[in-house]
Amino acid sequence: MPWRTMLRPYQQDALNAIVEEYDKGTRRQLLVMPTGSGKTFVFARIKEAMGSRLPGQTLILAGREELIDQSIATVRAAQPLATVEKEMAEHSASPTADVIVAGVATLGRKNTSRLEKFNWANFNTVIVDEAHHSTADSYQRILKVSGVLDSNTEKLLVGVTATPNRSDDVSLVDTYEKISYVYSIRQAIKDGWLASPRGYRATTETSLNDVKISHGDFVQSELSQRVNNVQRNRMIVRLWESYGENRRTLIFAVDITHARDLATQFSEMGTPAKAVWGDDPERSTKLEDHKNGKYQVLVNVGIALEGYDDPRISCVVVARPTTSSLVFQQAVGRGLRIAPGKKDCIVLDVVDASIGHSLMTLPTLMGLQNILDLKGRDLIEVVEEIEALQEQHLGIDWTTLKDVDELKTLVQQIDMFEIRFPKETEENSDFIWMKAINGGYRINIPKDGPEKSGFMRIYPNVLDQWEIEGQIKEINLKATRPTMEEAFKASDEQIRKRLGKMRLSYILREATWHGKKVTAGQRKMLIRLFPHKILPFDQMTAGMASKMIAERLGRKTR
Repeated sequence: MPWRTMLRPYQQDALNAIVEEYDKGTRRQLLVMPTGSGKTFVFARIKEAMGSRLPGQTLILAGREELIDQSIATVRAAQPLATVEKEMAEHSASPTADVIVAGVATLGRKNTSRLEKFNWANFNTVIVDEAHHSTADSYQRILKVSGVLDSNTEKLLVGVTATPNRSDDVSLVDTYEKISYVYSIRQAIKDGWLASPRGYRATTETSLNDVKISHGDFVQSELSQRVNNVQRNRMIVRLWESYGENRRTLIFAVDITHARDLATQFSEMGTPAKAVWGDDPERSTKLEDHKNGKYQVLVNVGIALEGYDDPRISCVVVARPTTSSLVFQQAVGRGLRIAPGKKDCIVLDVVDASIGHSLMTLPTLMGLQNILDLKGRDLIEVVEEIEALQEQHLGIDWTTLKDVDELKTLVQQIDMFEIRFPKETEENSDFIWMKAINGGYRINIPKDGPEKSGFMRIYPNVLDQWEIEGQIKEINLKATRPTMEEAFKASDEQIRKRLGKMRLSYILREATWHGKKVTAGQRKMLIRLFPHKILPFDQMTAGMASKMIAERLGRKTR
């Protein structure tokens, strides 16, 4: 069937995971897939994937009209024999339609009578697009009426979100039981399904120190007053002129006034630009003109965060400071969709002075510090370079890195034998766990025989659980635990179970032999592995030598 061939491998994996978890008894599932990876294609095929398990009606919930119309078109293509109808504003779906795509603001409005026209016993599948909004009252009203939150239900709830992180400090654990499938933004870029971002950073003199935070992000009215000034707007135009390469560009502004002023500034400085916002009467025309290349720069307020799709956008300017990883990831994601001839996406970070607020920037997408300036380099390449150095130099504090050009300098300044371990790892494990640059904690496992070296990593997910993933002796390991302490314990048990005593001694922090002198064999091996380096053998212990050998051999086998 032609439609089936359109599914990418990871999309089929996501569908398989949903079915597998349902058969295990998991009724409230969450999928994590990045913006631009085709989440709609996945949930449009859920009914087909479930087969005879759930033959009833399907409800799809979305927040914006663009998302709703996109979902309707995709579901109709995936299910050509099904009746797919819209429930939103003036659109009223038939109560017996096979699939109803509904606007949450309409169907979830307090005291609305629209919920009453449906026979909810006939609905056995509910899908929530942009599931990080699920905790809002409007969503909860619909979910409760539909019955998907009832205990012992056979109905299926699937939430789809682009971010694995909590939004607005609200956990999704009361709505969803388990994350069934995760396809990370990094993996999507590595697999070639998303364009790789290159970053430039510009620091302004605007201070955000006393701008209030509400619901996990800056208060919009206060933020607009602070950032919408001529000096900052001109600087953004100059930044784009220097690094934007005249690409089709999407800019994120704080509010309508900011968007209009910024678009005017671009036009006055010689680059035609338009501002667009949610209830702009010319919204459709402006979006279409931008897609058709009538002008290069579109300054938007909110509408492009969810449901806006133009793969030919290859430059994103984040002129709206945010402390929300979700908002930032969605903004950048608008430029990461792949298109013919598109090699990458330029991301211009406009960074204001902020003490006490943790601003999101491009490096934070991969767990790096927000102070890092990529200097136009590819984000994935920088991450991999830092990871390689991290494995060789456990004692480096990567949080101090401000400039990618300082990587080698930072390494040279570190005492290679002065290793500091995070307090929480010392309290929960005997092994040499370190903070992972992409979040959580990681330990590198030395090879044991012909197999490759391995690793274990633990990190928190959106359900306030701790994910465990790793590979030991080429066996993939994956599990979930409710707390960090239990995740360390479970991981350490797997490490002890699968490694021999000799290999275990290489990763124990306080192994008894660590203080002994370097052996002749270690000295010979180190000379072979580091032929161009003068090693202070008189200052080294057997533990230090073993660590260096294990790390270098691990790097060589990867």
